[in-house]
Amino acid sequence: MKDRYKLMIIHLILFISTLGIGMITEKPYRYVNEFSWVILLVNTIVFLILINQFKVKENSVMKYLLIILGIFIILIIDKDYFYSSYIQSTPDIIFPFSILLLSNVIILPFVPIFDCIYILNLFNMSFIMIPLYIVILMNVSKKVLKLRRKIE
Repeated sequence: MKDRYKLMIIHLILFISTLGIGMITEKPYRYVNEFSWVILLVNTIVFLILINQFKVKENSVMKYLLIILGIFIILIIDKDYFYSSYIQSTPDIIFPFSILLLSNVIILPFVPIFDCIYILNLFNMSFIMIPLYIVILMNVSKKVLKLRRKIE
């Protein structure tokens, strides 16, 4: 099976787990969830386990995470869209709402990072925190995949 299909399956599993954990913690998706760090931690661990189990190539994982970061850039630029849901105000959005909604749905497994950043009161630093998370995830993914190659 091609790596892109493996990554689509992994993304679908992460998507379902995000919705499942969100329902278990009984918080609607668009409100601050105090357990967002659990969702993010579980999705990160599941992602690392699945890329190892599906034997996805390192190059493909890096491209996938760069695409996720590219979509995150749209949401980081228009972070007022997220911030308005926390403070219950009407946002001044830069991108069309349909693009923001589509971006939000596509990267749903990683969106709880916004809740974590908001809870830590670092929302103004999201342009640093989110790319840093993705870069750390890239490095950890490389280590996991190299470890798998050493074991084989």
